[in-house]
Amino acid sequence: MGGIETNPGPHQRSDDNDDHNISFESVSESNSLREMFSTSISFLHLNVQSLLPKLDLIVTEYEDFDILSFTETWLNGNNSSDSSNYQKPFRKDRGPMKSGGGVIVYVKENIHSKRRDDLEVPGVEVIWIQLKINNKNVLYGTFYVPPKSNNEIWTKIESSFESAVNDVKCDRIIVTGDFIDNLLNGANSKIHNICTNYSFE
Repeated sequence: MGGIETNPGPHQRSDDNDDHNISFESVSESNSLREMFSTSISFLHLNVQSLLPKLDLIVTEYEDFDILSFTETWLNGNNSSDSSNYQKPFRKDRGPMKSGGGVIVYVKENIHSKRRDDLEVPGVEVIWIQLKINNKNVLYGTFYVPPKSNNEIWTKIESSFESAVNDVKCDRIIVTGDFIDNLLNGANSKIHNICTNYSFE
């Protein structure tokens, strides 16, 4: 499907020139998190580069997933993005004065969810939602970090991570999104350093 890249999860590709869509979870909780999600819900992240003309096709293709996260939606307040079998989506648009970017998250109707905008930092394209899964509170964050983001943006991203980690009401955390950062660059990878600081893998 043209213009869409799937999220490969926590494993990185070997090409140093590739951009990466990355998922992380807390190392200390990784086994229990995998067990919980494998027996209850499924989730997917895609960089769609304009959601509206592809929405019906994408939702039909991936309707078996319980949670769908899309980055680079390119939506504005004039665009409808509702989809059957999913709750009203959680959105963060750039428009109408600033094109591109954007984040949206769809959650199936049978999953309890709520927006956690107290964890979202101004100037960062992120959506945090809280899910209730098997009596556990799960924080689910979706980020879009534009190319050539400056240090101020990365500091804000780290602040958002820190707020989620320090949330005493949270039992699990999962983060996904498009960070446009090369994890293979070791110590120079900003997202790698943030995740190391907070014991994510």
